Amino acid sequence: MGDVILKVNGLSKYYAQVKALDNISMEIRRGETHALCGENGAGDRVIIRPS
Repeated sequence: MGDVILKVNGLSKYYAQVKALDNISMEIRRGETHALCGENGAGDRVIIRPS
């Protein structure tokens, strides 16, 4: 497998008191293809752009 190009450990994100993400961890390696799916407001875009 390729080198790790993105590693996330324990990512959580809140908007006021609403928890959008809870302790997300993942690794993406060079050459891999991933899809991120979720309903509107499920927090899938927050993983890519957490700020």
